Amino acid sequence: MELKNSPDWKAIRSEYPGLGHGTYLDTSSLGLIAGSTEEAAQAEQKRLMVEGSSRYVHWHVHGRAEVGRTVAKHVGGSDAGIVLLQSFTVGMSRLAPMLKHRRKVLLVGGDYPTLHGPFRWNDFDVVMVQPNVDGTIPLDLLAAAMEREHPLLVAISHVQWTTGHTIDLRALSELCHAHGAWSVVDATQSWCSAPIDLRNAPVDILGTSGYKWPLAGMGNGFFHLSITVREELSERNGYDAIGALSEGHLDPLALARLGDAVQRASAMGSEAIAERVQQLFDLAVQRLDKAGVHILNGRDPVTRAGILMIEGDENRLAKMREAGVQAQLRGAGIRIGIHFYNDEEDIEKLVKALG
Repeated sequence: MELKNSPDWKAIRSEYPGLGHGTYLDTSSLGLIAGSTEEAAQAEQKRLMVEGSSRYVHWHVHGRAEVGRTVAKHVGGSDAGIVLLQSFTVGMSRLAPMLKHRRKVLLVGGDYPTLHGPFRWNDFDVVMVQPNVDGTIPLDLLAAAMEREHPLLVAISHVQWTTGHTIDLRALSELCHAHGAWSVVDATQSWCSAPIDLRNAPVDILGTSGYKWPLAGMGNGFFHLSITVREELSERNGYDAIGALSEGHLDPLALARLGDAVQRASAMGSEAIAERVQQLFDLAVQRLDKAGVHILNGRDPVTRAGILMIEGDENRLAKMREAGVQAQLRGAGIRIGIHFYNDEEDIEKLVKALG
């Protein structure tokens, strides 16, 4: 679907049928799919039903590469560095054994389990850094640990799933390169909500699933490996890392959804999406403050993406759900996921539900 000029957010909102069933503020758990994205998947299913193996061979030989190019362009990466996968978890589990020559890895406490797991399962030497009490992760905190421990990998989420704290990818990349380490970034809670441009922030290894902010449904995601990573892994392991990660078959319907969703996001523009999310955040902070709702994380526009954390427990969440407002308990409170398809009325309904 092509969108031109400044996005018409009201028209865009109408493309998401799920928004007609309540106030959806839970994209941080699962993004809603646009009508056109589902239509793309249905059209692909019909072709597979009629054409059978010839259509599937198309996806294996050409279609997969086409979606990969769309994804690479969106994040400012190279076609040669992209590999499409079923999820971040699948990709990280496959990739970790290839990184074992870089034995010591720096991780952040409370980060997403499937980012930590593969390093523990493969017996890496793990150095754990804890966030500040307020959930922030200053670069100085990581820098001090790197000076002390000399890790060769730093694995961290772009946006933390329980606080919404956002890392400066360019600063992280510069810090890692200054210490001879590779940055390994999970962008599942940021891709298509916060801008990512690998030309300006040369993350060594970037991976993500597509079921949250890209709004692409389940069963798709990608990894991007820099040329430095690809060359070193080839030399160390004796095989092409991208080729090894690409082995196996992917669901053409999941790829069709990913291609359609990323094309939509590209047409809107990363900066326009980020600006829209920030505008809604500003309104939410203003209205929640006025209503006396304690905000745990998400005030600082520099370190936030699409996640706002508010004080609350199961009782408060139940009250919200009774009012038709969907969110989740995470970390120390209730996690609110705000995306471009939300609007000012959604914010007002949230505040009212909390009153």
